[in-house]
Amino acid sequence: MSWAHHIQELLFPSTVQGGWVWVYIGAGVIAGAAALIALMSTPPRYRKAIVVAVTFLGGLFFSLEFLLPHEPVTAFGHTLLGKGHVTGFAQGLTNAKPSVADWAMIIGSFTLLLGTFNLFHVHGKAVRKKTAGWYNSLAFFISFFLIMVAGFAKDAMGGAAKTISTQAFAILFNGFVQQLDATMFSLIAFYIVSAAYRAFRVRSAEAGLMMGTAGIIMLGLVPIGAILTNWLPHSGPLASLRLENITYWLLTWPNMAVQRAIGFGLAVGWLAMSLRIWLSLERGSFFDRQL
Repeated sequence: MSWAHHIQELLFPSTVQGGWVWVYIGAGVIAGAAALIALMSTPPRYRKAIVVAVTFLGGLFFSLEFLLPHEPVTAFGHTLLGKGHVTGFAQGLTNAKPSVADWAMIIGSFTLLLGTFNLFHVHGKAVRKKTAGWYNSLAFFISFFLIMVAGFAKDAMGGAAKTISTQAFAILFNGFVQQLDATMFSLIAFYIVSAAYRAFRVRSAEAGLMMGTAGIIMLGLVPIGAILTNWLPHSGPLASLRLENITYWLLTWPNMAVQRAIGFGLAVGWLAMSLRIWLSLERGSFFDRQL
């Protein structure tokens, strides 16, 4: 067994049992906190350089791992790409990918912790100073701790305590969180309908076509649409005039073409934004103020 494998097994053990789980968790939290403190103690100009360098190296690793061939690329009897050390280097990147992905998950976990800290800071200040709507911040703290305690207790306890905590978690999550989510999205749906009403004012032929198409699709997706054209046969040439069939055609042919065009544009924009973030060209508020 090589020394590299020993180091990997020490940093990323394949099996951790008993009290060693908490040892690794505590060591990870301490190491992460120390890294954050060290980063925040670094002068701002060096701090920005560190962030840029880590971002670039992380993007470079995944780009090379994806683009470099693992087997030689040949054409017309000649090897075009992937000779010797190139394929070996690509295979080494692939072998290291799980460990790098683990580090990415760890960093993501610390961002979750940072987000929780920011929520506590903002809502704690609102409760402490009793600003306008401070009772909403108090409701945040109560709901946060209730669902956190119930979630941990249902997995850590046994017997009657496990049953009670499981039922409490189900009530809090299924009875409150999911229903509040549904209410929020229902309110958003009303705003969308209001915006659609203002946007669908027929002022041109294109707007009229869009209005008519939207009306047909909405009727075809509800039971009343099938009732309106239920007198038409279910098979034969006239069956294509049924509202549900017209709706299906509109969604699978003209709409699908538009969706693919929009998706292609979004993919190009996503690629451009990813390159700007990778090369630290997307400054925004991140680099316009002191880190």
